[in-house]
Amino acid sequence: MSIRMSASLVVVLLALLTITEGMSLRGVGADLRCRCIETESRRIGKLIKKVEMFPPSSHCRDTEIIATLSKSGQEICLDVSAPWVKRVIEKMLSNNK
Repeated sequence: MSIRMSASLVVVLLALLTITEGMSLRGVGADLRCRCIETESRRIGKLIKKVEMFPPSSHCRDTEIIATLSKSGQEICLDVSAPWVKRVIEKMLSNNK
């Protein structure tokens, strides 16, 4: 293999690594960090379409509650220490039994 071909191969591999660096692996099922950076503690119960709960894992030590809003479809992280969110969690857990 010539030096020019080897150098080209290295450049292509580095470009591929750079492109995949920022890609999300959520669709693949691998979450490498916490999903929630900020949380909402205000009551938005009537605006919620769906609620998902993510327990602590090796990649995130926090329990994360993510609500999808009815009209916009926007996902919002809820504050697990807010009293109304605690009630939502209790309801979710009792429905799963």
